[in-house]
Amino acid sequence: MEIIHPERFVSQSVMTEFDVTRAKIIIGDLLARFETPCTAAELREILTVNETVIAYFTYVEAYEQMLANSMIELDQSTCVKLTETGRQLVGELSKLVPQSFRDKALDSAQSYFYEKKTQRDTKVSLIEQGGSFAAQCECFDDRVLLMRIAVWNKDREIADLIRSLMNADPVGLYCGMFDHILGVKSEKTETVPESPLEKALIKAVKDFAVQHGSCERRCEVKALDKGFEVGCSCTDEQLLLMQLDVFVPDEQQAGFISRILEQDESLLESTVQCLLSNHE
Repeated sequence: MEIIHPERFVSQSVMTEFDVTRAKIIIGDLLARFETPCTAAELREILTVNETVIAYFTYVEAYEQMLANSMIELDQSTCVKLTETGRQLVGELSKLVPQSFRDKALDSAQSYFYEKKTQRDTKVSLIEQGGSFAAQCECFDDRVLLMRIAVWNKDREIADLIRSLMNADPVGLYCGMFDHILGVKSEKTETVPESPLEKALIKAVKDFAVQHGSCERRCEVKALDKGFEVGCSCTDEQLLLMQLDVFVPDEQQAGFISRILEQDESLLESTVQCLLSNHE
């Protein structure tokens, strides 16, 4: 006996039209609710990467139809805008798409632009000088340096591991360092190494911090055009181990942070602990 599959009698074009209609609503709802302008390329990436929200070809069809029907338009900066016609249609048909789907699109947009800002405002690198290597992390805000931290080591492999720890979450590292400076207890747990190589490297990083735990610290405050920079270096027998520079807008705050760093006898070890717990 032949098995009857009901889906055989459902027009594929009808199913596609429904999917495209739903995609239009998701696109329109996102443009109506999300305040950050986005280009066509950014919008496509937000909604279709790994088909997170909308399947790629469904999105392309929906976007082209919305453009052709004047539901959306591009402004002078080539950002996508929802027209009044589009806003009205999306509002009338919004119930066709569950709120959870529309919220998922909004979450995707927020994550996308947060990641872009992080990439733009942070720089993690491995530098070499005089036979030593340093993992360096710089965090900016509108081109103003908020923090620069460099941890030096004669072993390139260890320095590169520290670089990877910094790169896991540069913004989290910035927040973690300031939490440490201000005495705020972090809720992050230490990174747990998996492979034998990772375990050996993590142990070497910890041993490095303990070995140089009593390093000499030197802090100074430098006036900038806008604000102040507090610089603190840790050295052991004239060997530079760590350099920490933080920006503060106020001279009183700069003096306060400088005194804290000068009195922090375990600054290097605490910084390493902060690095080992730096994960997303």
